[in-house]
Amino acid sequence: MEFHNQALDKQNIFLETLGFEGLVALDYEGHILALNNQAKSLLPFDKIAHKKLHEALIFYSKEDQHPIHPNELSFYKTLETGTVQLDIIYGITTEDNTLIWLSFSSKLIPDRPDIHMLISIQDVSTLVNENKKLLDSKQELQLLITSLDDIVFEVTKEGVFKNYWTSEPDLLFYEPEEFLNKNIVDLFPSEMTEKTLPLINKALTYNKVYHMEFPSPFDTHKGRWFKLKIKPIHSTKDRVAVVVSDISQKIKSLEKIRYNQHKFNQAFHFSGLGISLTDTQGYCLDANNMLSKILGFSQEELSCTNFFDYIHPDDINNDYLQRQRLLKGEMDSFTLEKRYRHQLGHYVWCSVTTSVVHNQSNEVSFFIVQLQDISECKKNLEILERQKKEIEIVKIDLETKVRQLEEFNHIVAHNLREPVSNIHMLIDELKDENRKEVNKEYFRLLKSSNNSLTDTLQELSEILEISQNRNIEKVNCHFPTIFKKVYDQFLAEIYSKKVILTTDFEIEYLQYPRIYLESIIYNLLSNALKYTVPRVQPQIHIRTYQQNNSTLLSIQDNGIGIDLPKFKSQIFMFRKVFHRGFDSKGLGLFITRYQIESLGGKIDVISKPNNGTTFLVNFLENN
Repeated sequence: MEFHNQALDKQNIFLETLGFEGLVALDYEGHILALNNQAKSLLPFDKIAHKKLHEALIFYSKEDQHPIHPNELSFYKTLETGTVQLDIIYGITTEDNTLIWLSFSSKLIPDRPDIHMLISIQDVSTLVNENKKLLDSKQELQLLITSLDDIVFEVTKEGVFKNYWTSEPDLLFYEPEEFLNKNIVDLFPSEMTEKTLPLINKALTYNKVYHMEFPSPFDTHKGRWFKLKIKPIHSTKDRVAVVVSDISQKIKSLEKIRYNQHKFNQAFHFSGLGISLTDTQGYCLDANNMLSKILGFSQEELSCTNFFDYIHPDDINNDYLQRQRLLKGEMDSFTLEKRYRHQLGHYVWCSVTTSVVHNQSNEVSFFIVQLQDISECKKNLEILERQKKEIEIVKIDLETKVRQLEEFNHIVAHNLREPVSNIHMLIDELKDENRKEVNKEYFRLLKSSNNSLTDTLQELSEILEISQNRNIEKVNCHFPTIFKKVYDQFLAEIYSKKVILTTDFEIEYLQYPRIYLESIIYNLLSNALKYTVPRVQPQIHIRTYQQNNSTLLSIQDNGIGIDLPKFKSQIFMFRKVFHRGFDSKGLGLFITRYQIESLGGKIDVISKPNNGTTFLVNFLENN
């Protein structure tokens, strides 16, 4: 097949009907017969020569850019049905893979035997691309409008509504046909329009944006608040954009904030507690009058106060640690008791509750510190505690006296009755006995009973003197000095038994009657030296130390020990002896216990047979 380009130019037969554009002539089967120069510039001539046009190229839909089946092409339909197709747009790709858009118009040529159909082609890429951009912009604008919660009106300087945009038609006060091309004066109450129209004119005159807030003028939107933003439209000189925003939630939030602020201010200024707002460094941001009353500082003085400077030194560390936990978000608040220095110099006990306030970034903004003066409560508690201790001492003293009376009854019943009975019996015998030898023996027995009675009475007198001498003078006793004095009295025995004696006086001084302290150490050391184990080198350790605010004296040995389950209840009793073969009257521990208990102290013992003994003396608390 040969091309007949001259056929397209002969008499310009088709130029009048289809215009000056690219022209393509086809035969009955759709083969390309000829192309003019314009068509050659639009179509890939070398690629389509001698081919059917609808099969030579891939044509793309303008709507979705998908390939179109050849049978669906407009010029193929003309070829098949003879119907004229005008301005149908398809896309094709050029050699550099650029997509261009062409408009195809096709009709049959019945009077020409050499040409069956003629197609005119125009490059409409610019128009299509511009339309696409315009469509994209329109879609973006529509998307933007649908994303807005606002209503946008186009309004003339006279107040006439010309257009509107909104994603929520329900927000409109009227249906569009009711307000478009209508004046604002005819639609809204005068109290609103009297403010709005001047703002429209000012916006146009000064080319500025103006705002106005107003409550809904209609019952259909009762209780709602709106904000007007009036802005000049720069493409015009007599129109503005009026943006209406629903600010009801904002107004409610502001009202809630104002209400909460009012409540806080009422609670802050009229609270019965002292309240301060402090920054994270402890400086006072604000304080109420009650805090001034509690601490004695004026409001002006408090305004430049760092509260850490007025906390008692013993309370600072705990308060700091708790605040650090607040800052880390480990808790919401904490309460503790601490002391603040009053303006007059003394300390005030307060129960302090501290909570934290965060800003919008969840950072700590400041602390709310509430103080309750508990000085009077603390004072009363101290009085009660002191009275409790005094009652406890009285109780112990009474219990001691009752036990002592019982012991005295026992002593009278046993230790005095026997010698008295012996004396009565011997006197009765002497009345009837005349033999000198017998009388001499009776007198010896009588003297022995008398001596026993005298010794017992003497010992009882000493014990009574101890129990009744509660006001004996106390002096500042030096343990090492008193121990040295007692030690010297046992020096010979210590050397003879080769005793290893060690001391540890952690507490060196004690307010106590010197004579009692010497007697206590003497009796306990004597006891440790006396009951040693044969062929075992004696070891004695004497120690003083502090425990629970009391001074303790400990004397520990490695002697023969005591069977406590059997004898503990009798250890400190009158004339009780548990080890035979030792020079002991059983009086030393009894007197020692009386001396200690007469001043409110206690004595206890820890021991096991053949495992040594430890005597523990707990002197009167705070003595």
